[in-house]
Amino acid sequence: MLTYILPGRFADSELASEAIYTLLSFVGVYHDGLLTRAAKTGLLADKDGRPIEIEVSPFNRYQTRLSKQSEVYRITALMLSGLQFGEKLIEMAVVKKYGEKMRWKVVCWIEVAKVVLRLNLLQLSGRRMVTGSVIPERLVDPAQLGPVKPTAKAATTVRGEAGGMDGKAGGGMMQADGVWKGERSGLKFRAVRDILSQTEESANLGTYVSAEARHPETVSPALSLVRQYTALGVAGELLFILRPILYVVGIRKLGKSDWRPWALSLLVELASRQMIRTDLHAASDRESPKRSVEKDELSRRKWLFLYYLLRSPFFDRFTESRMTRVADWCSNKPLLNLVGALIHDYLPLWQQYYFYTSAS
Repeated sequence: MLTYILPGRFADSELASEAIYTLLSFVGVYHDGLLTRAAKTGLLADKDGRPIEIEVSPFNRYQTRLSKQSEVYRITALMLSGLQFGEKLIEMAVVKKYGEKMRWKVVCWIEVAKVVLRLNLLQLSGRRMVTGSVIPERLVDPAQLGPVKPTAKAATTVRGEAGGMDGKAGGGMMQADGVWKGERSGLKFRAVRDILSQTEESANLGTYVSAEARHPETVSPALSLVRQYTALGVAGELLFILRPILYVVGIRKLGKSDWRPWALSLLVELASRQMIRTDLHAASDRESPKRSVEKDELSRRKWLFLYYLLRSPFFDRFTESRMTRVADWCSNKPLLNLVGALIHDYLPLWQQYYFYTSAS
């Protein structure tokens, strides 16, 4: 929250805000890694000491599988995430230290580096969609964790991480609580007699089975969660990856006030979206509907079009005056005055710094 209210409060406050945000982002990634390792070894328990069973999302299964499959993919993903975390801070520091001319050179270098990294991820993933975030998300809320009891280590599991056909065939093991855990899939199964004894009184076996039923995505191979592109999809993904660098080069050549870089970027992004949707729609006709990872990424990319309202020259001609009026109106209203103050503080940042509205 502090990183959102600092800008505009004192000299160089936006630089301090971004420095805090960047530091917290890197610490968060490190912390998430510790939590993931703790979950795998059964060291997570809630505040009452009960073992925590974590449902791994399809996105995490997909990214974890790619990282395990290729060390180069894991390192590339970390490098891309690091650039995304620190790009605003780098731009601000360069502007204050070296000025506008050097700023656009550095911005261009950063965008080129991100393009190279994303192209590498596209190739290493087997021509699959490059998601906005390329590292696994946090598995559990640390606020819900408590001290670990000795019995928690043997019972804590991460459900779905090795699900499907990714593991090697094998047997299983019976845990202390009478639950059988599959060696290949990592899935847990209870004995039928235990299920019947717990559902006998309520005659609710059907409800239990329904609650334990798994969605196909939780048991399908991780790499099948995002389908491989055909030539049309690859072309669309290439356009999406190259769009930022085309926009930056246009700004450097023609200036921020020229409409051509803005229009070219919008047209390229629209073409990319249409090509990818057509490719996935054709794949859905051949196989099955779009996977949740694909849907989430397409939805994220759709919302990125809102950033065009905050980019010059559209921002200078239309958006800025209207947002200023909204901020002025909010400033005189109880509770809404904080919103008005935040808009006033962020308006110059959106106008001055490229990475605040780049969506790259």
